Amino acid sequence: MKLIVSLPDNEPVFARAAAAGGADAVKVHMNAYHRASGASFGDCAQEKGRVLKLISEAGTQVGLMPGQQVLPAPAELNELIDAGLAFIDIYAHHLPAAYLEVGRRTKLILAIDRMHTEEEIEALTEIRVGGKRVTNMLEAAIIPPEEYGSRLSAQDIARYHTIAEMSKVPLLIPTQKSIIPEDLPALVHKNIGGIMVGVIVTGPAASGIERVTRRFRAAIDKLQDK
Repeated sequence: MKLIVSLPDNEPVFARAAAAGGADAVKVHMNAYHRASGASFGDCAQEKGRVLKLISEAGTQVGLMPGQQVLPAPAELNELIDAGLAFIDIYAHHLPAAYLEVGRRTKLILAIDRMHTEEEIEALTEIRVGGKRVTNMLEAAIIPPEEYGSRLSAQDIARYHTIAEMSKVPLLIPTQKSIIPEDLPALVHKNIGGIMVGVIVTGPAASGIERVTRRFRAAIDKLQDK
């Protein structure tokens, strides 16, 4: 189970805190309003320099949520990939079909919401460009906004496990709910490949990011030692 930290801002202090806590990777943003944190992120011209700085200074792998309705040009994404960007994470309905080519150059995580059908989930994991499967993970962003920050329930676990059974690639669970390390044993499934903790559980401060990341790292390591 991989541990990714979604950062509240594209600043090295947050990335270094996540790395110190044991994160396998961090995720940064551009062209987006982040509902859970209330933060807004600028366009590629505003954020590219900060993202490049993070790639060189984070101390762990760096991935990017490149936008929603507005995205960087393919050449701009390729520049970031050439600099060492480890993955792209974006809602499937926001990624133009022509951009799927990026999945041949770096890892591609496609996020799904609660509106996707079983057939769509299976098909998203099978998309190929030039004969190569381009989807590396699915992010199960299925919690409605009115439930953000509430405790993880047995029903949520059942939903995540159901999607994991449908998917042909590993599932990434974001902390849209207030997931705690003690919840992780219930999340274990052969096809759940990671958890992505964000501001709902870490808070907006670097000290909280390091502390919470360290707790999740210890819980994941304990599970893997069994």
